[in-house]
Amino acid sequence: MKLTTKIIFYLSTTIVIIIIPIWMILIHHQKVILYEQAHVQARSLFKLIVVARQWVADNKDRIEPVPAVFTKELSKYAERMADFKFHITSLKLVNPKNKPNEFEVRALHYFEQGRKEYSEVSQKDGNKYYWYMAPLRINKACLKCHQYQGYKVGDLRGGISIVIPLHDIEKTLKDYNFLFYILGFIFFVLILFVVVVLINNLIIKHIKKLEKAAKNVIQKNYNNRTNIKTGDELEELSVAFDEMNERIAKSEEILKSRLKSAISKYVNMVEELKKRNDELKGLSQFKSDVIDSVSHEMRTPMTKILSYSEIITDPELSKDPEILEKAGKIIKNNLLLMKTLFDQMITMSKLDHSKFEYLSTHFSLSEYIDKILNNYNKEISEKELSITKNYSDDIFLYMDENAFFYLMNNLIVNAIKYNKFRGILEIAVRVENNNLIIDIYDTGIGISTSDKEKIFNRFFRSERSKKSYPGTGIGLSIVNRIIKDYNGEIYVESKEGLYSKFTVILPGVVFKGN
Repeated sequence: MKLTTKIIFYLSTTIVIIIIPIWMILIHHQKVILYEQAHVQARSLFKLIVVARQWVADNKDRIEPVPAVFTKELSKYAERMADFKFHITSLKLVNPKNKPNEFEVRALHYFEQGRKEYSEVSQKDGNKYYWYMAPLRINKACLKCHQYQGYKVGDLRGGISIVIPLHDIEKTLKDYNFLFYILGFIFFVLILFVVVVLINNLIIKHIKKLEKAAKNVIQKNYNNRTNIKTGDELEELSVAFDEMNERIAKSEEILKSRLKSAISKYVNMVEELKKRNDELKGLSQFKSDVIDSVSHEMRTPMTKILSYSEIITDPELSKDPEILEKAGKIIKNNLLLMKTLFDQMITMSKLDHSKFEYLSTHFSLSEYIDKILNNYNKEISEKELSITKNYSDDIFLYMDENAFFYLMNNLIVNAIKYNKFRGILEIAVRVENNNLIIDIYDTGIGISTSDKEKIFNRFFRSERSKKSYPGTGIGLSIVNRIIKDYNGEIYVESKEGLYSKFTVILPGVVFKGN
């Protein structure tokens, strides 16, 4: 495709892309203006009708029909003699003939909510109509006729709807659109013609000259000069081309040097790829270890789920509600255990990634701990635990919120899960020498001396906890990893069967700003 053809194609496409949104905006703007005219017309008619009604009400002694009758008769005249209709109606009808239609019912409900007017555009028998309605409220003159109905000044009595046909407005809109099409097409052709002529005279012919000179260079003819004199970028391009033409014979040595540099960079890149490959091998080994561990930990809950699923599907056993309830609870607990295992494995995988970064933000320590405790209100209530909180509301931290949440959540969950019935859970926080010190104490099953050194190992669970409490053995290993990443320390003090106390020390995480 020649350059001139491309310019015509892309220029035409660009102009069309620009014109279409402008056209849509203008058409929409015209439509809004024309519909606004209908709205103003309807509002004006409403005000005239209200003024006429008010005059009748204020001169009731001199005029025979009441305002409602006057409005009804006036609407009949408007229907015969004008191109609009109006209707007075209410949700509390005196005359059933004034029953509101669907539009009027919607509008009256809106008026009860405080809306001052309501309008819609609808289509019927191929024609569009503008529906407008505004409320009628009780004033002093109205009380003469409606006081017996319990109304007072300011109450909503009903409303007047006005229907204006939009065929004239639609015709005007089509006329405007047709004129805009013609002007747009003329504008498009004129711009395209002028631009193409200018581009051909100012650019294309000079590009063809440069093309001819470039072909000479391909044929090893370096003596051809372009000598384009336009005083613009094309002249600069011509000068640059001529200079390139003169120097091209001397560029081979430079190319050789650059090729050597490229080879050196390639070698470095290969070394970097080898390094990355070693890292990937490490990650692959980590994934293999994780898969082996997960498959081992998943075997027991999967076996229980399959066993109790067979019980549920057994026609005889499934008739016993106690067996079904027990089976359902066991299946649910083991599914939750599997979900927890997967969540913890994902967290562990993220932490073990070499490029994992903690995102530090400012947050309130007390709010976070209170939020965690609130999440386990049910478990705390079921065990009737006594909670003691010893921390102030003015401690703010600057660290990764998710890491802190995971750390505290695991320690608090363990303190609740392994606690005894009507046991004690104490959480104390203090700041010493810019160190955040957290103590979590519970009167639970405790930890044996032999197990203290193992509880932070992945997948480790004591024999006692395995028998009575569900778990994965991953939580404390992740807690330990987070604390180490923040250069902190964690200590365990426990006596089997009596209590456990975890002490966490995190340096430099207390926020000292305002």
